[in-house]
Amino acid sequence: MEDPISRVVEPVARVAAILCGYIVLALSLAVTVEIIGRKLFSHSFPGTDDIGGYVLAIVAVIGASYTMAKRGHTRVDIFLVKLPAGGQRVLNTLAMVTMAAFASFAAWRGVTVLMDSIEFQSVASNPLQTPLWQPQLLWLIGLVLFALISGAYALHALLLFVRGDAALNRFYGPASVQDELEAELTAQAERAAQAESAGPGAPR
Repeated sequence: MEDPISRVVEPVARVAAILCGYIVLALSLAVTVEIIGRKLFSHSFPGTDDIGGYVLAIVAVIGASYTMAKRGHTRVDIFLVKLPAGGQRVLNTLAMVTMAAFASFAAWRGVTVLMDSIEFQSVASNPLQTPLWQPQLLWLIGLVLFALISGAYALHALLLFVRGDAALNRFYGPASVQDELEAELTAQAERAAQAESAGPGAPR
């Protein structure tokens, strides 16, 4: 049984992650051109390093959202798995609520940083002189997405906890080896189906 929250948030997080992947690819090409320009033509493109820093900050928070949707954040479960189901429900709910609180705090502080940059018309101390509100706005969008996804999971976990629903541990506990195996087998089957529908010449 799939988490109903994941059915809604995972496609959104996946699209955002794919967009970030293309951005990182474009940055990689820009860095390659920068390296070739320096080595062969003694010419560099100012601002490549600074743009890379902006991209890293934005991709990190978007990646946190996708990782949250895929239950990929690291959980130390050495003691958790030894607890009875009731104790696991308490800790799993606490984990979701704590993550949502952290993400919400980060988004709130992000708003403060953005407002300060707009108020003081701050610009980056680099050759591009980038108005800081521009990369900070994209960074804030990622933080808000992370906060919304984390909040949705936390509310659902709290609802299941109040109901005493045993599904809470299955949805919000650390992914087991069996869960990871099933996810990989499902992904393999999807890739095989896509390759088959694409035709005999498609890579598998």
